[in-house]
Amino acid sequence: MQEGMPDNKHRKSVLLGIFIMLTVSMQAQIIENYIGFRGGIHSGIYYQNIISAGNAERAFHASLTANDNSLRLTVLKLTYEMNLSDLTDNLFLVWGYGGHLGFSFTDHTWFLGRKYQFSHERFRPLAGIDCFGGIEYRVIGMPLVIGLNIKPYAEIMVPGFIKIQPADVGLSVAYRF
Repeated sequence: MQEGMPDNKHRKSVLLGIFIMLTVSMQAQIIENYIGFRGGIHSGIYYQNIISAGNAERAFHASLTANDNSLRLTVLKLTYEMNLSDLTDNLFLVWGYGGHLGFSFTDHTWFLGRKYQFSHERFRPLAGIDCFGGIEYRVIGMPLVIGLNIKPYAEIMVPGFIKIQPADVGLSVAYRF
């Protein structure tokens, strides 16, 4: 590790602190909050506020995910549609968009199916845009939410690589309060 660079534990603590400050500051006509875990290519924890918006619900979603020596903070604006109420009142169609910031430490990268090897491990900042789609079931009589979703994204990493992930499919479980 280079001199003067904070260790991974310190970086993760700083990002977790930023994540908590951002999510706690969101106060509106909040009707529910979620805290949960999403498993997928980028697994991690998330916090979400749901706000009533006419015939739908809107949500502000913030997640902290880790994968392959990388860490990402993602913020999404989600819409919950009640189009599936013919099947059950507790099944929702959810879609949205947002972005993420993060970093990775690696000695290689993949681009267009080709591996590029670096001479040493590098700190690589990254930024990207995200889409989100899925279905969510709110368990009757319990504060439990189960979801199946897909979160495609595109990101730019320094040095100059573009990564596109068309199918980050995940299963999420959350506590509703």
